[in-house]
Amino acid sequence: MRRIITVAGLMLILFAVDARSSMIMEEGAGRLKVFYTMNDREGRRAVLKGKIISFSAKEILDKNDVYGKAQDRNKATVRLYDAEGIHEGDMLYVINEKNLIVAKMEVRLMFSSRSFGNMLVGYGNFRLASVNDRVVREESEDVSRYAYIHKARGDYYENIGERGSAIEQYKRALELDRNDPSARLALGNAYLKEGLEQFALREYQEAYRAINRLHDREDRFLLLRNIAEIRYREVYESFIPESLKEQYRNEAIRVCREALRIYPGSERMNYYLGIFHYRSPNPDDRKAKDYFLKVLELNPGHAGALVCLSELYYRHDNKDKARLYAQKALASESGNERARAMLRKIDGSRDME
Repeated sequence: MRRIITVAGLMLILFAVDARSSMIMEEGAGRLKVFYTMNDREGRRAVLKGKIISFSAKEILDKNDVYGKAQDRNKATVRLYDAEGIHEGDMLYVINEKNLIVAKMEVRLMFSSRSFGNMLVGYGNFRLASVNDRVVREESEDVSRYAYIHKARGDYYENIGERGSAIEQYKRALELDRNDPSARLALGNAYLKEGLEQFALREYQEAYRAINRLHDREDRFLLLRNIAEIRYREVYESFIPESLKEQYRNEAIRVCREALRIYPGSERMNYYLGIFHYRSPNPDDRKAKDYFLKVLELNPGHAGALVCLSELYYRHDNKDKARLYAQKALASESGNERARAMLRKIDGSRDME
């Protein structure tokens, strides 16, 4: 009887060790099940990303925390086991020893430490969290790390002229990470080259929602520039209701200004802003003039800006400057009909005087 008990006890120990080993192996591989509440029986699959090494206070209070009640524990520093696929703006979760979610955090800064390797700083409410608590990401979101593979394949096909295959790969990337702005931008560019402006604009606007994930300044500028160009054509080269024109004009002004924060010396963005302020139902001639003068500072022979300045000065009854800029426009572009029309208008008004 004693032998039977001993064997049974040994079997229980072996099963317990095997079960514990399976759990360790699962977590060692980076995958585990997490729970949102104590009563949560189902749980969700998650991927282990790192652990918290310290808490601190962020410098700026949240809008809903005007009294600073959570100020002492709203910034966490995390040591990452796996940084691939994590971007600023992503949402991660903090779990305790029972795999219960005790906090969520928004990734605000990614960096590398000589002592700890890959790190991040996240903002959230960490009153229930502790140092050494683990940080995880939902498994469904973690598959986005593979989206870049299809994005890279799409770039390859685009570079060799196989645009159909490129579009297919960009779409596959977005199936894995629907918020990937680089894939959205690339897909929008492909549509734009095919003349499908509305399809392109839809992708650009989705990319704009996640523009903080675009770390390349050139990509950010290209995204903003392309939105502005499409809106420019819609406002001034299409037949749409005036209410829509005003909406699109305001959107274009906003993205042009954002683009200039990246590259203040963009001739095109300054020119578009001049036009948007000049050719508006409620024009702002002073701002328009400043933007056109900036264009001429960058390119003294820009015929479009020269003609617009001529028209602006004529609008304000300064015929001498209006004539000067019209003449400069013709000197830069001899076939410019708007400049010729301005000179005829100026001469005609002087004859009448």
